[in-house]
Amino acid sequence: MSQVDLFGPWGLLIVIATGVGIILIAVLLFFCFLMPGCVAYEYFKKQRKEIKGVPPQIKNLEKDNLKLSDISYRSWRLGSLYEDDNGTISENAISHRDLINSTNAQCKDAECSSTLNLIHTDKQKNDKKIKEFPTELTMSLQYLPPCDDIITGKFVIGIEALCGLPPKQYNGTLEPYIALNIIKQSWSHRKRQRLHSFRTRSIRHTASPIYKETFVIANVKPQEAKEWILDITAYDHDRYANHTELCSLKVSLKDVKKIFYSPEIHMFNYRMKPSNQEFGNILLAMSYLPTAERLTINIMKLRDIKLPTVLSLNDFNPYIKVLMLNGKTGKKIKKKKTKFLRGIVQLEFNEILTFDLAVTQLDTVQFLVVLCSKVIPEGLPANSADASDSEESVSSFKRSTDFFIGKVALGKGVRGSTERLHWFSVLQNPRKLVTVWHTLK
Repeated sequence: MSQVDLFGPWGLLIVIATGVGIILIAVLLFFCFLMPGCVAYEYFKKQRKEIKGVPPQIKNLEKDNLKLSDISYRSWRLGSLYEDDNGTISENAISHRDLINSTNAQCKDAECSSTLNLIHTDKQKNDKKIKEFPTELTMSLQYLPPCDDIITGKFVIGIEALCGLPPKQYNGTLEPYIALNIIKQSWSHRKRQRLHSFRTRSIRHTASPIYKETFVIANVKPQEAKEWILDITAYDHDRYANHTELCSLKVSLKDVKKIFYSPEIHMFNYRMKPSNQEFGNILLAMSYLPTAERLTINIMKLRDIKLPTVLSLNDFNPYIKVLMLNGKTGKKIKKKKTKFLRGIVQLEFNEILTFDLAVTQLDTVQFLVVLCSKVIPEGLPANSADASDSEESVSSFKRSTDFFIGKVALGKGVRGSTERLHWFSVLQNPRKLVTVWHTLK
């Protein structure tokens, strides 16, 4: 039976139209799977994302008895910040923090510890570049030439204002000041001579202070002044620890020769270079007991300590002071410190400091860990120096005579990413000791 007999005179056209329709539908379905925006494409794309999003550790596990508490906080909250070079989470073998609910993975010991590699060094360098704050200094320079034999030449430096200082490491207001050193240029950088030193006043509660201070140097000859370098550094006055170097600038008077040709005041705007001073590393272990409402800080050891030039190696008697601060007001709540060490071959403290900390204070409290050097007067016996290491009164606002070297802040609102993540890890892993290396600044 032919198509003409089955469908009549239109049979051949119907068969051709049917075949063309089937081919068009097949082509449309094929392109639908390849073109974004189509229903089939979006459906299969979602399925592929769900399959790829499952970690390889969970793919091989049974689906039963899997709870959210069994998955480490670092894997879903902090993400790649805790990954090492191979993209895996770096932990100690004794931490017992696996993703499954097995007898080998359960950690029933309250003093279980783990060492975290929070941020890779390359990521940390990139993070510093992002967090740079452009700081500008407004300064005036003026040279008054000598007149007759009575009035000598004078060089006038005016520190007008600063703008855009970086924030404090921990929650608190800045108290910036500027230190100005005049250095004589020489052929060798090692033989630079500091001729004059000045300092402005400290201005509280501002990141853009206005100083309007003038410093005058008498008996100045233009030939001598052209060899000078103005070394300008902005500091944050810290009443609890060492003063933080915020930014610095060096101006050679050879580049501003025009100030010696006219006696009027010349205004300059300079962008200062951010300072990232580091004084070594400290290993801290922290744990929090929610039932007892107690925070434990284990001061373990130090490494790669860089002493300032004003402190010699023989006078270095290190100890650690930990301050409990109110994150909103910056006031001191409690203070504890370790014993100081006389031998500096191995800087290991291994001392535990405990603080009573309520659950309601976890979001506001901050801890400031300060590396100090004990100043021991000559002829004072060691026993009398140890007696002064007891906990000082919180109500005492007298600044210690000891030398402050570096500090690190821990808490929810601190600026450092490593310090902030260490605090979050302690809160998300109660009754477990979390150990992290920190950089003293």
